[in-house]
Amino acid sequence: MILQHYAVMWGLMLFGVLFGTWLPSSVVTPISLICLALIVVTCFVKHIRLPDIILYLVPFLTGIMLLWLYLFFIDILGEDLLFTVFVSTVIIFTLLAVAGMKIPGDITEMGSIIFAVVVVVIVFSFVFVFFPVENTFLLFLAAMLVLFFAVYTVFEFNMICYNYVRDDDVIYVTLYLFLSFFNLIANLLEVVRRN
Repeated sequence: MILQHYAVMWGLMLFGVLFGTWLPSSVVTPISLICLALIVVTCFVKHIRLPDIILYLVPFLTGIMLLWLYLFFIDILGEDLLFTVFVSTVIIFTLLAVAGMKIPGDITEMGSIIFAVVVVVIVFSFVFVFFPVENTFLLFLAAMLVLFFAVYTVFEFNMICYNYVRDDDVIYVTLYLFLSFFNLIANLLEVVRRN
């Protein structure tokens, strides 16, 4: 059930990116700031529980925010590299979500992590061969970053599969997984706080 919500959240993010292309930058910037505030509340403020509709709004707004970040980094890294990495990341996480729904639940944790590594290597190899970019080193760094987050997301999937999640927490847990980057930061802060 979590995997279906996860796939829906990726779809909402893509829709947000497409919708964001039609918005003027004067609207995209405040929406991005609202999105960042919602992400902070969702990931870092544990005692505030947002309604499910707002939790589904976060991936859509994240898509608009990603477009804003895309426009921000386009001069630094180049349009070809950013577009290639973005499309590759969406393909990788969509494949992982679909595979997670179709693969039987008795696969080992190491097997699912190896599968994630293989998917990232295949997608970025395909991208490197068929869509050349000017700076191969930056593409390699981007691939390593996507690989890191893909393995982390698969690890989180496995943790969720082996732990009980209440029905009213499914969307919250799915969004937390969708925001794996912020989830990783939250976990690191939790470790630092405990030590």
